[in-house]
Amino acid sequence: MDAELKSLIESDPRYRTVLRAVVENPYIERHRLAEATGLSEEDLEGLLSALAERMVVLELTSQADSSVESRVPKKVYLVNPELEEAVRALL
Repeated sequence: MDAELKSLIESDPRYRTVLRAVVENPYIERHRLAEATGLSEEDLEGLLSALAERMVVLELTSQADSSVESRVPKKVYLVNPELEEAVRALL
């Protein structure tokens, strides 16, 4: 998995940017992740889907903070705890 992850990160430097932001801010929301990385929503979506497909980044759903938005779940992201050490080594 380390070699596969390394080749993925080397294929596009934006993966490194996304992973660094998620490692530094576990349970980060999508809009905050977009702000932290400076990526467009479309680019971020593509990168996150590739990382989630490989189970490097986990996408979790949680309740919204305010009661007005409580019916709309929010998505948060964190690096797979089993791979976190390998990810940190590659960053």
